[in-house]
Amino acid sequence: MMEAKKSYPVSYYGGHVGAWLCVALAVAGIMYMLLIRGGGTKSMMVVLFLSLVLGLILAKDRKAYGDEMLKGLRESMVCVICVAFFMAGLLSALLKTSGLIEALIWVVAQMNVNTGFIPVIAFLVCVLISTACGTSTGAVTAVSAVMCPLAGELGIDMGLMCGAIISGSIFGDNLAPISDTTIASSQTQGASVNDVVRTRIPYSIIVGAISAVLYVVIGLQQSSGGSAVIEGDPTKAKSLIFLVLPIVLVYMMRRGWGLVSALLLSNALALLFSVVLGVIEPSVLFSDDSPVASGMIGMANVAIVSFLILMLIQIPDKSGALDAFAGWIVSRCKSIRSAELVAYFLAMSGCIATHSSTNTMVFFGPFVKQLMSDYKDEADPCRSANILDGVACGTNGLIPHGNPALVITGVATSVAGVPASFSFLNFIGYTFHCWGLLIIFLLSILTGIGRKRKKENVQSQG
Repeated sequence: MMEAKKSYPVSYYGGHVGAWLCVALAVAGIMYMLLIRGGGTKSMMVVLFLSLVLGLILAKDRKAYGDEMLKGLRESMVCVICVAFFMAGLLSALLKTSGLIEALIWVVAQMNVNTGFIPVIAFLVCVLISTACGTSTGAVTAVSAVMCPLAGELGIDMGLMCGAIISGSIFGDNLAPISDTTIASSQTQGASVNDVVRTRIPYSIIVGAISAVLYVVIGLQQSSGGSAVIEGDPTKAKSLIFLVLPIVLVYMMRRGWGLVSALLLSNALALLFSVVLGVIEPSVLFSDDSPVASGMIGMANVAIVSFLILMLIQIPDKSGALDAFAGWIVSRCKSIRSAELVAYFLAMSGCIATHSSTNTMVFFGPFVKQLMSDYKDEADPCRSANILDGVACGTNGLIPHGNPALVITGVATSVAGVPASFSFLNFIGYTFHCWGLLIIFLLSILTGIGRKRKKENVQSQG
């Protein structure tokens, strides 16, 4: 019996070409705004809005067009992503104001180590901060303000220091349960954050360990052998207690609490610690400058762009253009390996185009999930999420217009003795963790290591 042809609620003038034209306008406009005009997230909102207007113009049934936009936003995934973004932003803000960074610097100051170990220490500090806060940009901003001037004073190669800071910051951005990339990648693939983080740990640890060794080796090669003199504030040591929060978050998720509930508990503990330790005055807690308000507001732009992207995705999805493209790709994919390679290069190219690993996953995540649905016996949603996240985060640490490179270049060039010509070319060769993520996931795809067959899983459980 012949299978009935699937019908779609919206059609466009120009057919599938018209639907993809809206997406093409969005991608081209975002690249122009970011690479030529030097814009940011807010300029992306304008481009995405105009792309949605073009969709309205090309839609044959404008009412159906609007209805499908709203239906797309009513999906549970959208709500989970946005609520998790706001809760993660709140926790990140509380950790930033807690004095945790200063506490870690104080710990380093007590070690009185050889200057050759300072780059790896910067890497490890960023690993802790980014894993706790879930943001690479925040970790780069906070740590570079301390470690880059220190590198200048101690004669440490600034490129090596910048590479270590970016690498450590990308580590947590890729792995942390509260990272917006982790949330977006898991939700778009229909996997739980807990399972995604659990299966991502081996990749992160392997690449992180290799990166740490390289920073030690190169740091010692470049070192004069003297001891680093670092000033630390002993009064900040009490803030080390905030390191327990990521542990609590992961533990509660493993107990089945779910991301949002675990984030709420972690935020409540962070507020309690902040008030008890005197980090936040009770009067400030309810002011407009409260970390509670600023933390959630800080994620508003990300949430709005995610909303607009998810609306844009409805154009090819509800018209059949996405199914047609996925079918075309699948017809040329001879195996799950080739499908994963498509996901790999989509994540890379998307991050280069948008300079945002989160937006890349929100944009391409639904397509990758649909692509993998044709390999039900071999595809694992956690693996798809890990490929998307690892490649996008790694790429974001390597591109000159990415936030990590832009922030640290500005900080480094403000240090006395660093030439104005200092750029990402001076540290791109030292961003070992970023290169490592790209390499390990490519090798995993090509060799099949880490790929789980569902049939085998069922048999092993029988």
